[in-house]
Amino acid sequence: MEVHHPHHPTHKKKWSEYIVEFVMLFAAVTLGFFAENVREHQIIEHKTQQNLQSIILDLKKDSILLQDRIKEYENASVYLNKLNDVFVEYQVNKLSKNEYLDTVLLISDSIIFGTSFYINNSSYKNTIASGSYSSINSIELKRTISNYYEVYGAKLNDNNKILDDVAEYYTVNTLPKPGGIIADIIERTDSHKVEVLKKYYKDNGLFEKSILSKDFIIYNQKAIDRVKIYSYLLRLFEEKNRELSELLNKGLNEN
Repeated sequence: MEVHHPHHPTHKKKWSEYIVEFVMLFAAVTLGFFAENVREHQIIEHKTQQNLQSIILDLKKDSILLQDRIKEYENASVYLNKLNDVFVEYQVNKLSKNEYLDTVLLISDSIIFGTSFYINNSSYKNTIASGSYSSINSIELKRTISNYYEVYGAKLNDNNKILDDVAEYYTVNTLPKPGGIIADIIERTDSHKVEVLKKYYKDNGLFEKSILSKDFIIYNQKAIDRVKIYSYLLRLFEEKNRELSELLNKGLNEN
């Protein structure tokens, strides 16, 4: 018995159908590619915004610390200059030796300097490390951020070391008060013990080579100069802090 197999005619696609399928496949791949790029861009932009907001918080903390340091160094400048005036009065015999020593020791109780300001740059470093910095579109903002941390921040750090040396040198060579010039910063000073030491220093000639020395005015002037320079840098840094904060807040509000 002869078996007959049905024959189904094979449909031949036209070139136009191939072209349509190709176009549709190409469009699907292309749209998927663009969708992935948009998603990645949104993720990067979101991360960048988070890092910039974190920098703003660091700037606020810097601003608070700057206010404290500016006040400290402005006060130090006033009292160091008073020491200069008292030294001159002693040299022209307007003050006796005991009056001079008592006045210097009294003024020195109000002198505090040597605390350095260190910039909080953790968020800035994270912005660089995460690649968010390169995603900032504003050239002005990138320049301002870079200047704040890399230029002014570095300059301030260089002066921190100089300030530490001057403060230590001043304390060792002038001994304006027993216990050191920054004793009150790092621990609570026993005021009674300090008064006993002051009297002992005074009665036993231990100030002869320090605040009674002719070199005292030189050491004191060096301290004045360094305090003034540091005060200027702090005020400059405060200005740059405010400038960067305003620029960041403006940029985030626009977005």
